[in-house]
Formats: sequence, structure tokens, C-alpha cells
Amino acid sequence: MSPDEYKRILLNLVEANEDMKTLLGLFHLLNGYTTEEALVKNVAAITGREKDCREMLKLLRRRKILKLGPYNEYLCLSGYEEFFDDITARYSVQYRRDGDLLKYFETAVESGDEAALWMIYLLLNLEKHGVSELTQYDIIRTEISEMFSHDAFKTIEEKLIKEKLCIYGKKRGKEFLQLCPSPSPNQSEEIVNDLRSRLRVWRTAKLAEKSGTVIKTVEKVSQELVASARKSIKSLRAQMAEQASMSEDEIDKSVGYFSGLTPDASSMFITGNLIIYRDTLHIAITDSLSRYDAREWKYYPVVFITEEVPRWIGKIEIVFKNSYPKLSDRRMAIVVPNKVAYSNFKDNLLLEFVNRLGISEIVQGFRV
Repeated sequence: MSPDEYKRILLNLVEANEDMKTLLGLFHLLNGYTTEEALVKNVAAITGREKDCREMLKLLRRRKILKLGPYNEYLCLSGYEEFFDDITARYSVQYRRDGDLLKYFETAVESGDEAALWMIYLLLNLEKHGVSELTQYDIIRTEISEMFSHDAFKTIEEKLIKEKLCIYGKKRGKEFLQLCPSPSPNQSEEIVNDLRSRLRVWRTAKLAEKSGTVIKTVEKVSQELVASARKSIKSLRAQMAEQASMSEDEIDKSVGYFSGLTPDASSMFITGNLIIYRDTLHIAITDSLSRYDAREWKYYPVVFITEEVPRWIGKIEIVFKNSYPKLSDRRMAIVVPNKVAYSNFKDNLLLEFVNRLGISEIVQGFRV
């Protein structure tokens, strides 16, 4: 087949079926992750016609426009890549609608759709290659299904794809959801940064509403611990300052320090640091602790304070499988005030802190 004939056949097929533009635009964006499952899921969500997409793929193979690759992905017939790329890029423009993502976000905030807002949060933070042996898609599906429901995940996924805000790709064990790009890289970065900022504002307000009492309690307990530590060395402050060539204020801070609680710049927590003598605790307050946030946390020792025990705590070894650092190398506690505390480390500050939160004993080693 000559290049002109290939071009003529493809353009005739597009002219005969408007949905062909929707299908071809995906090839440019998915960059090889174009298995039948991926293409059908996207086109079916957009058009509502799964069978038609399968028929279009059969037609494109029959007319020698597409072939199957080594991992059952649909690819352009060899030798016609340049022209195919040009055509698919032309039809991919319909997916460049990041501006609507802001509208989608605002609608979710107004309607109180927390599942949709968590989905956006995960899409913004997870690269399509996933984490360790977990695909990005598996992580998102598990998180949303566990925190809300599997039906909630499917509904949000289908809506994001239908509105061309997101596309689904799959090939050789890699599976992902990808936000559709903006017309320019700079604009895409601006929108992502804007979304991150809006998510923090929403999350801060939500935590203040749902966990306000816990936040105030943690602040009070932390301040009391600092005051108690400083009081214990009050009579020795001047002497200690002179010996250490420090001011008395610096001595106070070295004995007991609390940073206060503020929204974290990069996560969905209210955070703060507590130091008493040589013991330190990083405090992270949330209403619901997700697998992703627990795995991705990097500052230790950490105390996650939440309103309910995470559903995954009985499977914690599986949740942290192949994580970095390994679970055994982390110093981590999960605390539900006035109910229960789990930890894989011991120190006096943690014990005193948890005790003042209404818990007399810590379950060690996450045994549940």
C-alpha cells in the first residue's frame, strides 16, 4: 500500500464515522498503551457504545491501518508512523481540556463529593508508573474503593473519562489513569498548582470542621508537655545556658519545643513537630488515613492521629510490601484519641503523649 493510499483510506474512515476521531485521538495521548481494553474503556465512556469501538478496531485492522504489537497493543502499521502521528495529534486536541478540571473540582466542593476530590488528589500526586510493584491504577482504585466504595470509584472514573478530563491506558501489566493535558505545558503546570492550592484550602477547612476538637486537644497536650519539660529545668536555666554558651530561651527550646499545628504544604494533613529533651515526634492529623499517605510519609518518628482505625491496618505488611523505607525501618504510630494506639516503636515521649490523649496502652507491632 502506498502512503497516499494509506492516507486516503484512513481519512475516508474518519469521514464516515465521527467516533473514529475520538478513537484516533487516544493513540497520540496513550503513546503505545493502546490495548483493546484501554481503547474500549475510553471510547465506551465517551460515546456510550462499547460494541462500536470494537467494530472500529476490527475495521482498522482489516483495512491495514493498525496492527497488533507484542503486548496486544494496537499500533500503526509499520512504515506509516509519521502520517499516523500527524493525524492522531490532530484529533487529540479534543482531549486538551484542563480548564474544565477546575470546574469539575469546584462542582465537587459545592456538592460535598469527597470521593471525587480524593480522586483528583491522587491523580495529581501519583505518576503513571505507580509505586514499587503496585500500578498507579491499582493504588487509586483501592484507595477510593476502601475509603468510599467500589461503585464510587467506577462512577468517578467513568465521569472523568466521559468529560475528557482523564484517559485510561494499559499494556503489559502497567495500568494508569492520566489527566488530559493543556494546550501548553506552562498552562498545565499552572492549573496543577492551582488545583493543589485549592485542595489544601478545601482539606484544611474540612479538617477544621471534622477534626477541630482533636486538633485543639493535640495542641493543648503538646503545649503542656513542653511547659512541663521547661519547668523541670527552670532553676538550672541560667547555669545550663552559661555552660552551653546559649541564651536561656535557646535552652528552653532545646528542652521542650512545639512548632504548632499548620496545614502541610505537600500533603492532606495538619502537621507539627514536638520535641522533649532528645525525643521527637512528627504529628500528622487527618480524619481518614489512606494507604497512599501512610506509605509516602517520609518524616520519622511519626504519629498519625485519625478519627478511625484504617481498614487496612490488619493487612499492614501487605500495604507496605516493597515500600521504601521498609516498614521495619520506619518509626510509626497510628492513634485514635480515647480509643486505641498502634506503634512499631517505643519511647517515653510517645507513651506520655498517647496517655494524655486518653489511651493507657499502646498495641505494639501493629498486632490487631
